[in-house]
Amino acid sequence: MKRRILRTAAMAASVSLVSMSWGATLPTATEIFNKMGFGINIGNTMEVPGNPTGWGNKFPTEAYIDSVKAAGFSTIRIPCAWDSHAKDGVINESWMDSVQTVVDMCMRAGLVTVLNIHWDGGWLEGNLSDDKKDEVNAKQKAYWTQIATRFKNYNERLLFASANEPATTDDNYKHETEILATYHQTFVDAVRATGGNNASRTLVIQGPSTSIDRSVEVYTVDKLPKDVIENRLMFEVHYYDPYTYTLMNEPANWGAIVEPQYYWGTGDNLATGDDIVHNCGYNAWGGGMGDPCTKSQMDASLGKMKKNYVDKGVPVIIGEFGANDRVGVLTGSNYDKHRKGRLEYYQAFMSSCKANQVVPIAWDTGHEGENNMTIIRRQSEPDGSIFDKDVLDIMRKAYGLGDYVNTGITHDENFVEGGAGTIAVRNGGVTSSFGRVNLRREGAMLYASGAIKLFDMNGNMLRRGISELSLQGLRQGVYIAKSGNRQLKVNLR
Repeated sequence: MKRRILRTAAMAASVSLVSMSWGATLPTATEIFNKMGFGINIGNTMEVPGNPTGWGNKFPTEAYIDSVKAAGFSTIRIPCAWDSHAKDGVINESWMDSVQTVVDMCMRAGLVTVLNIHWDGGWLEGNLSDDKKDEVNAKQKAYWTQIATRFKNYNERLLFASANEPATTDDNYKHETEILATYHQTFVDAVRATGGNNASRTLVIQGPSTSIDRSVEVYTVDKLPKDVIENRLMFEVHYYDPYTYTLMNEPANWGAIVEPQYYWGTGDNLATGDDIVHNCGYNAWGGGMGDPCTKSQMDASLGKMKKNYVDKGVPVIIGEFGANDRVGVLTGSNYDKHRKGRLEYYQAFMSSCKANQVVPIAWDTGHEGENNMTIIRRQSEPDGSIFDKDVLDIMRKAYGLGDYVNTGITHDENFVEGGAGTIAVRNGGVTSSFGRVNLRREGAMLYASGAIKLFDMNGNMLRRGISELSLQGLRQGVYIAKSGNRQLKVNLR
C-alpha cells in the first residue's frame, strides 16, 4: 500500500536517523500477521480496574500461559488497565512490574503478544468528545510513553494496541471517529518517539466501536494514523454478531419484547413451537422467523475487512469474538440443540476468518458457569487444563491442526536484546539448554545477559527485570535469583 509517510522534509530527515540509531528494523505487520494463527484473550484479569484478581481470576500463572501455547494458540491478547494504576499521569512502578511479568511469560512461551489499553472506567473509550479530547490525549501520550519505554527492546512478537472498544454513538459516530483518530495518532507518535525497537514495532488501531460496518464507512485505510515507517499498522474490530445470540442474557423491550437467542443455524438446530422466539434470526417485530443465522452472514462481514483493509496492505485482527454457552440456562435436549448450534457457530466463524485472512482472538474470561466463553481453565484445577475441548478442536482444525494433544512447548528466552537462548519444556521436565548466561551480583544490583527473576525461599517470585534487577527495599534474608539455567543465592544482611 502506498501511503503518505511524512509531513515535512524535516521529518523525512528524521527517518534515516531513526533507522540508524533507534535499534533493529522489525518485520512488517504482514510478516507478523503470518505468524499469528489464532489467539485467545486473558480476559477479566489485567484489565480489572485497580485489582487483577477482583473479577474472579487469579494472577496469570506460567502453567496457564504455557498451556495456551500448547493448545495451539499462536497469539495472546492482554487486555490491560493503566489509568486506575496511575496518579497524575504516572503509572505505578509495581503495576508496570506486574504487567511485565505477564508479558514476559507470554513472550517466553513464544506467543505473539498484544498489549492494549483497555476500558478501565472508560477514561478513553467513553470520552470521544471535544471537551475531553485534550485531557484524553494528554493521558494517552503519558501512558504510552511509559509503557513503550518499558518494553522498547522487546522483539517483534510484542504488539501494542491503542485502545479497546472506543464507544461511538448512533447519532454522532462520524465526528466521534474524528476525535478517536487523534487518540490513535497520539498513540503512534508516543510509541515511535521512545525509539529502540518501537521505531518499527507493529501497532494496532481500533475501529469506531470496533464495529465492522462503522469502520468501513468512516475509518478507512487512508484515515489511519500517519506513521514514520511504512507497513507497521494493523486494524482491529470485534465480532459478537448477532448480539442477541452471542451475549444477550435477559429479554429487552426494543419496541417489541426481544428474547435472548439460543439456537444457531438451520434445520434441526432450531427450536419449534413456542420456543422459536429463541432461534437466532427470529424477528420479534414481525412475529416469526426472519433469515436464520448462517455462515454466509459471517462471510459477508469479514469479507468487508478483507476488501477494505487486508487487500490494501493493513492486516486485521478480530480482537474479541465468542458466543455464550447457555449451560445451566438450558437443560436436556434443549441444551444439546444449543450446544450443537454453538459448535457450528465457532466452526463457521473460524473458517470464515481463515478464508478472509483475519486473525481470530477468542474472548475467554475463565468463568465456568452459565453463559461462559471459557476454553482454558483458570478458576479451578488443574490450572491451564482444557475446559472446552470441542471448541478448541474446532479452532485447531480450521488452521490445519489435529485434535488437541498436549506435547509441551519450547520456551524462548531470547525476546529482548541480550536474551539468553531457548529451553525446551516437555511434560514439566526440562530438556535441552540455554546459551551461557552470566548471572552476577554487584552490591545492591543483579546483572545477567537475559531476563532475571528473584524468588523467596518459598518459591514465590518477587521481582523480575531485563538484564538488571535492583535489590533495594528487600528485607534481610536469603533469596534465589534465576536467569536462564543459572541460579544465584542472594544473602541480604
